[in-house]
Amino acid sequence: MVLQGADGSAGGLSERRWLLIPSMFLGPESWTGVSTVLEDLQQRPFIADPKPVSCKVEDFLTPWLEDVLGALPDPPNPQDGLDTPAPPLVIAGHSAACPRLLLVAEGAMLRGHNVSTVILVNGRVPIDGSSATDLDPPLGRLLDNLTRPDDHVPPWHRWWGSLMEDMLPDEADRQRVFSEARPVPRAMFDQKIPAPRLPDDVGLAFLAMGDMYAPSMDEAREQGWAVARLEGEHLHQVVNPVAVACTMMALASQATG
Repeated sequence: MVLQGADGSAGGLSERRWLLIPSMFLGPESWTGVSTVLEDLQQRPFIADPKPVSCKVEDFLTPWLEDVLGALPDPPNPQDGLDTPAPPLVIAGHSAACPRLLLVAEGAMLRGHNVSTVILVNGRVPIDGSSATDLDPPLGRLLDNLTRPDDHVPPWHRWWGSLMEDMLPDEADRQRVFSEARPVPRAMFDQKIPAPRLPDDVGLAFLAMGDMYAPSMDEAREQGWAVARLEGEHLHQVVNPVAVACTMMALASQATG
């Protein structure tokens, strides 16, 4: 494991809330192991479980965002007369959720949550006003070839055939995680995604698993984010949740100084 923060430091991590966001192609099982490890480490994780969105709508982003933020408990309400600050919140998202994480953080802060850190896990760094197909035209061509008559693309794990066995060698893991994979609307990949600028005291971090997102990791490092890399495949959080959870905790500590 290579672990490097913006200032090269490391440190402990007090109790925080964690919002764990799966890729839109998968479900909560992709984060269950990490959530369990975080609980064992005296953290308070919550896993988002957004509902499927119909291809008949024009806006795929707003209902997803509402579902994601709905996974969190309400922060303390000052009007209740309780002088209790909102606990720090770490927002961590995997893969295709990554370009949406700054928007999630902004929404969480508007609801009164004390967002301390945003961690991208093996995904693209957000670029304001861009879509997935804007940034990756070959992806658009692949999706066009996969699109079914109902204007959905098949569940993600069916795109890659036997490669999934290398990504998740354990058959039980594959059945558990991929049982939640679902078809998604082709048009979702063309929607522009805002990437708002967050306050300077919100730490930003990137966790790479293997080299799939090496350019994104380099971009994050150049921007001064806390950065870590683990040897593994794209679903390494399922294969080794202990390593991923502990690395995320170290990143949250480094990103917030």
